[in-house]
Amino acid sequence: MAFHNPETAQRLLDAWKAAREGRLKFPPSLQSHADELLAAPLTAAGLVDTKGMSRETVLLATSFGAALSIQRDEALKDKGYQPTTAMNEVQVELFALFSSLFSALTGRSIDLVRDANEIKQHILWRVGYQPDVFANSVNQVTEELSEFYNRNSINIYQQAKSFGGMRLVTGGQRQFGPSALNAVRITGLYADTQLIPDPIYPFLSSDLNLNAVHLQLAIQLFHILQLRPLVDAKLPVPAVFIFPSFEEALERNDAHTKLGLEQLAIGLISPICRGQIQSLEELFEYSNKQETAFLDSLMSSGLFVPPGGEPGIQLSAGEAASQYIQQLEGVRSPLVLDQMKRMPTGSLLLNGVLERLRPQYHLFENSNELGAQALLSQPVHWHYFKKIAQANAIDLRSKNVISDQAFQTLHAIQDDSLSWLANIPVTTLVQLISNNEHRWLREELNKYTSQLASTGPIDTNEMIKEVSHGLASLVQRQRKSLKDIESKYAPKKAAVLAGGIIGAGLVASAVMLPLLSPLLAVSVPAVALAGTATGALIGFGKEKIGEVVEKRHAGQSMLGVLATTRPS
Repeated sequence: MAFHNPETAQRLLDAWKAAREGRLKFPPSLQSHADELLAAPLTAAGLVDTKGMSRETVLLATSFGAALSIQRDEALKDKGYQPTTAMNEVQVELFALFSSLFSALTGRSIDLVRDANEIKQHILWRVGYQPDVFANSVNQVTEELSEFYNRNSINIYQQAKSFGGMRLVTGGQRQFGPSALNAVRITGLYADTQLIPDPIYPFLSSDLNLNAVHLQLAIQLFHILQLRPLVDAKLPVPAVFIFPSFEEALERNDAHTKLGLEQLAIGLISPICRGQIQSLEELFEYSNKQETAFLDSLMSSGLFVPPGGEPGIQLSAGEAASQYIQQLEGVRSPLVLDQMKRMPTGSLLLNGVLERLRPQYHLFENSNELGAQALLSQPVHWHYFKKIAQANAIDLRSKNVISDQAFQTLHAIQDDSLSWLANIPVTTLVQLISNNEHRWLREELNKYTSQLASTGPIDTNEMIKEVSHGLASLVQRQRKSLKDIESKYAPKKAAVLAGGIIGAGLVASAVMLPLLSPLLAVSVPAVALAGTATGALIGFGKEKIGEVVEKRHAGQSMLGVLATTRPS
């Protein structure tokens, strides 16, 4: 078994790794203890299994581990957090490096690539016709980005803890794709700061066992770089802030993380198993030996949703396994994918659930560490988020960060029926946030949802209805405003037409028909006629310009943006 105390488990793991790497040397008199430590396997959670170790060896190893821990803490102090007022500049530098890496991979500026579908063609061309240039340029920028992370990663993470206002942390998924991008764009209309785990950092810090790594890296860069205008704006309160969450490193080296992931899995999955389950080994053993019972309970529980799938869709175990593997073709490395294909169905689907839980665990951890509200972008991630919260008696809402009303509103605006909000360009979002229009919208929507919040627990469907109604009402208000502007200028334009252009027309008739001039009591030279007509047109032009300017100002407000974006 392994220790369930994170500190002791960490010390034992540090000693085990140091002994295997040759950094920890035992004197000859203690060689038997060294042999025991080196022979100890790791558990499924990645902790040292102490079943074959004597009590003396465990105590000795943990003592060595404690010394290693002190050395590590001292080293971290030397690299420790140095408060800085230029964190906006650091984010700008990070995105500049992202842009350079994207160009090195594709041979194109991000502005010249329309969508992710083009990226593969560009990379294949670069690799086929410019292999040396491709390799050299990618390696150079990768080294620069790695050096940036070495200098700034700890400071960036510490800075992420310092923001006030309505701060959110996104997550629940390994990648930053179109759904995550749209969620950030939509939520930017409401929140103050969105903390986003850096999707590029893992590519440089870990082996992700991916197929076509350069392609997948470029696609991640393409999506995250869409947020660059929000970063380059250097807003006093950053609308988005990218931070490294160190997930892969923690899963490899941190006992607290290993134990936390194991306990999360046991708390969520063990209730569908018969008997007492206390470790990941026992979960996998049950999924193999009691495969039929396990799969029946798993598929009916809704705990397994394959990649690309939606919660609530009933699949057989065979269909689920097939869809799971199919979705990973071309994404996972061939070696890993081949290993997965040979796994028993029970173990394979259990692994699928564990893969869903890992990013959720880190989302909860980041939420607690950063003092931010966790927020997700897809229904399937909300599905797991809620199940984990129920199984572990965890609140979905960070009570010291956000009200239940605001949390439910944020959940509501992620609904598919309001996906049109993601059509607002990021450059427009920058202008709205610069003018604090997101706070205005927050206050306006609160007026529509406050009654729900005052009557007790809020039903999600009811909140979606209220938010949709609120947005529709705000759009209607904008359309009325535009009509009022038109009405305001209509009498003036009518007066100009009546007294100017129409009058000029009568004068022109008199000149053209001199015999009628005495009857009209008009005798105006041609020069005067030209002046009259020109003056009328200028008067009309001024009134039209005034109307256009007012409409433009109205259109650039939050109401105007919503009105032009919302489908009719």
